[in-house]
Amino acid sequence: MLHHRVTQADVAALARVSQATVSLVLNDSIPVGVRISDETKQRVLDAIRITGYMANPMAQRLAGGRNQILGVFTYEATFPGRGRDFYGPFLNGIEQAAEGLGVDILLFTSARVVEGRRRLTREGWHRLGVADGCLLLGQQEDQSELQHLLDTNYPFVFVGRRRSEGMRLPYVGADYVSATARQVERLVVRGHERIAYVGPQGPDQPSIDRVEGYRSAVEAHGLPARFVSVDDVVETAREIVERRITAVLVAPELHPEELADELALRGVEVPRDLSMLVLGQAHHGRPGGHAWSGFVIPREEMGARALVLLSRLVEASRPRQGSAPRESVPPDDLHHLLDCPDIEGQTLAAPPAVTP
Repeated sequence: MLHHRVTQADVAALARVSQATVSLVLNDSIPVGVRISDETKQRVLDAIRITGYMANPMAQRLAGGRNQILGVFTYEATFPGRGRDFYGPFLNGIEQAAEGLGVDILLFTSARVVEGRRRLTREGWHRLGVADGCLLLGQQEDQSELQHLLDTNYPFVFVGRRRSEGMRLPYVGADYVSATARQVERLVVRGHERIAYVGPQGPDQPSIDRVEGYRSAVEAHGLPARFVSVDDVVETAREIVERRITAVLVAPELHPEELADELALRGVEVPRDLSMLVLGQAHHGRPGGHAWSGFVIPREEMGARALVLLSRLVEASRPRQGSAPRESVPPDDLHHLLDCPDIEGQTLAAPPAVTP
C-alpha cells in the first residue's frame, strides 16, 4: 500500500513543534523577534533526517503542492560518446508522454559519473525534491538508494524490471525471459541443437532474465546449456569454433560485429556456418553491418508507460482536502512487463550439414 509523501506536518509532529517552526528551520530565515533554541532546531533537523523529508521549495509556492515537473535520473552517463545512444529512445518516449500529460521533464545531471556510475548523494536527495516524482534508468543502481526512496514514499518508477522486498518497487520493464526463450525456439525449429549463450552472467536484472529464458528453453528441449566466455572477443570466437557450436544468442551490450569479424578469420561465416541472434538492439552498431535477427526492446514504449505510471503515483501521493482519501494505485498495477517483438533479420539459418 502506498502512503502519502512525507510532509512538513509529519516532520513537525515528530519534532513536537509547529509547522511554521519547521519552515523557519528549513529556510534558515528566522525573523527579528522570533527565537528558536538550539535544542528545538536540533529536534527539527533530527526529524528531517529520520523521516527522509525532502523539501520542495518550488512546489510549496504552488497551489495543490505540485509544480508539474517530473524528473529523470540515469545511473550511467545519459549522452555517452562513441555513438552509443542507449537512452535516446527511452527519452523520446518520455518526452512524448510528458507532452500528452502536460508536464515538464527535469534531467538530473549534476551527480558526478565515477567509474561509469552515478549515485544519489546527500545533495542528490535534496535535488530530487524539486520534482514531484522521478524516473530512474540504468544498470548500476544502488539498492540502498532505492530502499530509501521507498521508505520515504517519494514517487518514483524504475524503467526496467527490478525486484524488491514485498514487490513494492514500481517498474515498467521488458519481458526478457519470454523473448529470449522464443529465440531458442526459433533456432530449435531450424534444427539447431548446439546453442550457446554469449553474454555476461552478472547480478543485473536484464542479464539474470536473459539467462533464465535461455536456460529454461534449452532444458525444455532436452538440450544442454552452453555458456561461452566473453572476457575477450578473440577467445570467444575460438571457443565457439572449437566447441562446434552452430548458433549463439548474444547479449546486446557486446560487440556482435567484432565477434562476426573474428569468426570470419577462422573461416566461420554468419549465418552460413553460424546463426547469431542478438537479444535486443546491439549497442555498438556498424554502418553497413549485419541485419541482426533476434528481438527489439520497446524502449520508447517503456519510457512513455513509465512516465504515465509515475504521474499516477504522484497524483495518489498528494494529500487531499477533506475526509475522502485519494485513490491509490493497486499493487498489481505497479509492475508492467512489455513484450519484445522478434526481428526476422538475416542472421538466422539452418545449421550447416554435418560431414561424416
